Amino acid sequence: MVTRVFYVALGAATGVLAVRQVARAVSALSPTSVAGSLVQSMREFAADVAEAMAEREEEIRSALGLDEPDAAGGPDDPARGRPGDPAGGDVLRGAPQGSPGPAVFDPEQTMRLVPGARRP
Repeated sequence: MVTRVFYVALGAATGVLAVRQVARAVSALSPTSVAGSLVQSMREFAADVAEAMAEREEEIRSALGLDEPDAAGGPDDPARGRPGDPAGGDVLRGAPQGSPGPAVFDPEQTMRLVPGARRP
C-alpha cells in the first residue's frame, strides 16, 4: 500500500513538472515572443553593421588622407574648387590649390583598401 502511494505521488510530481516545462516552452515559442526576439536580434545586427561601417569608413578616410586639414580648408571649401576643375585642385592629378606640395596618388594603397579589387 505504501509503495502504491509513493508511486502515485511520484507520478503526480513528474506530471506537474512536465506540464510546467511544456507550458514554459510554449510561451517561449509563441508568435509574440519569437517576433520580439527576432526584432531584437535584427536591431543588434543593424547596430553591429553600422559600427563596422563607421570603422571601415574611418580607416579608408585616414588612409586616403581625407580627414587631414589643409591650408585652403576642408574638402567643401569653395577656395579649393572641385576635383577635375581646372580652376581648383584635383587631389588625384596634382596638388590641391593652396597646398604646400603635390598630392601623391598611390594605386597600390587603393587596391589594398578595396577588398576583391584586381588590377586592370
